[in-house]
Amino acid sequence: MAGCGKTAPAITDNDPKPSVITKAPQGCPQKTTLEVNSTEAGKVIFTTENSWYLHHSADWGTLYFMNYDDFDPLNPFAHAHSGPDVTVYFDLRTKDKSALKKGLWNYRKLGENNELSWLNISTEKLSGGVFDDNAKVELTYIGKDYVCGKVTSKDANSGLNGEFISQAT
Repeated sequence: MAGCGKTAPAITDNDPKPSVITKAPQGCPQKTTLEVNSTEAGKVIFTTENSWYLHHSADWGTLYFMNYDDFDPLNPFAHAHSGPDVTVYFDLRTKDKSALKKGLWNYRKLGENNELSWLNISTEKLSGGVFDDNAKVELTYIGKDYVCGKVTSKDANSGLNGEFISQAT
C-alpha cells in the first residue's frame, strides 16, 4: 500500500498483532471483515488484530470483536467503553456438551445442538443484542491457533455481517 510517497510496512504472520494472516488455515479468510452497523454504534469494521476467541471449555467459547487495542483476554470486560469504542461478542455452545467443531449456529433455534443464544453489541451508552430469528454464525475452522467463520444478522436497528479469523486463547 502506498500513499504520499511512503510505503506501509509489510505485515507478516510473525507480527504480534497481524492485520492479515498470509498463511491462514484452510477454511479461514486472511483477515477479519466483520462489520457492525447499528443505530448506537454506527458503522464499524473490525480487524484481525482485534478479533479474539476465548475457549472456556470443549463445548463453550466466546468470540469477541472490538475497535480498540487494549482488550485483555484474561479479563474481557476490563475495558471501559468511551466515545466510539464498540465491542461485539457472542457465545457458541453445544447442548450435548460435545466439543465445538465446524458447523452452523442458528440464533435461538430450539431443538438444535449448536446454541447461539444472543449477539451483543456494546458501546459507552448501550449494551444490546441483534434480534434476528434468521441470524447465524458458521464456523469454518476451529483450532488451537485460530477460530474462523462467518456471521450474518440484521434487525431493525442493527446488524452484523462478514467473515472473521480470530486469535484463539
